[in-house]
Amino acid sequence: MKKFILHILILFSIFGSQSAFSQNNLQTESQLAFNFFRDKEYKPASSLFFNLHKITRSRTYFNYYIDCLIQLEDYQEAERSIKKEIKKNPDDQSFKIDLGYLYQKAGRNDENLQQYNEVLDDLAPIKSEITNTANAFIRKREYDFAIRTYQKGRILMQEENLFHLEMANIFLSQRNFEKMVTEYLLALSIDSSQLNSIQNHLQSALLQDIDSSLDPILKNQLLQKIQTETSNITYKELLQWYFMQKKQFKAAFRQAKAIDLMGNEDGYRLIYLATAARTNDDFETALRCYQQIIAKGPSSRNYLTAQMGYLETQYLIFQKQSADSILVWTELSKKYEQFLDQKKDVSLTSSAIIQYAHINSFYLNQSSEAIAILKKALNTGGLPQQKESELKLELADIMLFADEKWDAILLYAQIEKSNKNNPIGFEAKYKKAKVSYYMGELKWAKAQLDALKGSTSKLIANDALALSQLISNNTSLDTTYTAMKIYAEAEFLIYQKKDSLAISKLDELLKNHPGHSLTDEVYYLKFEIYRKGNNTEQALLCLSKIIEEHPYESLAAKALFKQAELYEEEKKKEKAMVNFKKIVTEYSNSIFSVEALKKLNQLRR
Repeated sequence: MKKFILHILILFSIFGSQSAFSQNNLQTESQLAFNFFRDKEYKPASSLFFNLHKITRSRTYFNYYIDCLIQLEDYQEAERSIKKEIKKNPDDQSFKIDLGYLYQKAGRNDENLQQYNEVLDDLAPIKSEITNTANAFIRKREYDFAIRTYQKGRILMQEENLFHLEMANIFLSQRNFEKMVTEYLLALSIDSSQLNSIQNHLQSALLQDIDSSLDPILKNQLLQKIQTETSNITYKELLQWYFMQKKQFKAAFRQAKAIDLMGNEDGYRLIYLATAARTNDDFETALRCYQQIIAKGPSSRNYLTAQMGYLETQYLIFQKQSADSILVWTELSKKYEQFLDQKKDVSLTSSAIIQYAHINSFYLNQSSEAIAILKKALNTGGLPQQKESELKLELADIMLFADEKWDAILLYAQIEKSNKNNPIGFEAKYKKAKVSYYMGELKWAKAQLDALKGSTSKLIANDALALSQLISNNTSLDTTYTAMKIYAEAEFLIYQKKDSLAISKLDELLKNHPGHSLTDEVYYLKFEIYRKGNNTEQALLCLSKIIEEHPYESLAAKALFKQAELYEEEKKKEKAMVNFKKIVTEYSNSIFSVEALKKLNQLRR
């Protein structure tokens, strides 16, 4: 009854005074109409849309008006309204398509087909009209008629190479990947500048391709084109792009190398590929890319970038492998030294200087030499602020490593002050707070960490939040903060790569503070130390302690997941499956549950 009265009031307000419609009235009535439509109140919605169309002549309001009539099955009124618009707009094919669509909804299939065919028969050799007609069919999901429109348009325009992209996009909507790829490649053969647009469309298609049926089609058609049109570099570019989407970087390298040679390029393509490969831990391909550019010689524009990239990739490889051989790091340090002796421009080589200093301090225990290297670089002057701040940040890190905590704090503070509200400033502030944490100044550290929760750098904000919560969660019942301070000292020893001393410190905490809320955190930290040192037996034991003795703590699911990964490495499939299943069933709200389910399904195959 209330809805009926509201409907009457709406109609009265509409027809009472059409001239009273201001812009605000239109916006109000429009919003009301869409609300009714959303709530499936099609009768009042149709009245509102009718009047809105009458006043504005907006096609959108007319479309919604007809949709309402179709939902109400008032096909007669809908037909009358559409024919009226056809009479007013005889050259607009979209109204005729609306009429055919109405016939389809009314079950008048013969008239539906007749109407659509009449639209095709009346098609004029005008590109914009052909496109508009095809789009009108697409809006009604009449994809086959849209294709027929473009096909007839080619004949009328006497140009067989028109509308390849448009037709490919329709085939994408139909998931007809074979025809879609054919049309995209034809479009590319005519206009190579369409490459980026085609890549964007194909990326969308690859995301929709759940069963990977597109992969062999795209790959095979591209290979055929490359074999038959050997001089067309664009196909190779698209194939390289495809391999990169699939993270097949070795295959991508073969294409990139060929394109670089054929196009007499300066290696920029190989730099881009090397960066992507390295990000995805394919260090071998990254090194091959850099080597290819270095082989061009110093005259190559990207020679310096490739040299630095090659060194940095080796640096990352050793870091990833947790290499602790002094010989390995000494050899790499010498390579950096030789490179930097030849390249004196600090503004161009600052990242290499940072890595060189880091190696000398953190891996060769030569902090004094590392500090001297960085101070010399900073004394050159004229550096951009960002590069100067990066050098200072590494200098502060090394001073902290060398146990010069107050000097590190001063440097972090300088960086923070000169880089307010940017990522490196936030990073410096976080590191400064962490030094306070290492020193046992927990209240002050927490205050600084809480101030970073609103950082625009999500990574820093998350790290700050995690450490702040660690402090607050484990000091509420321990007013002396003794255990928390011992834990912080252990973390600092890990930072200094004094792992055996850190283990002793953690064992001291467990012995002197049995049952403390930090216990699960202690075992997890010990796990990380043993894992880094490839002591799998002890690493598994620490995780078992968390799983068995602290099943209700937040680290339990994480411990199960990490233990399962270790079981996978040791080829203990059944044990890994037990852990993944337990995460899915008992820790379903954990952030690890989705990945655990994926892993479980993979192991079941």
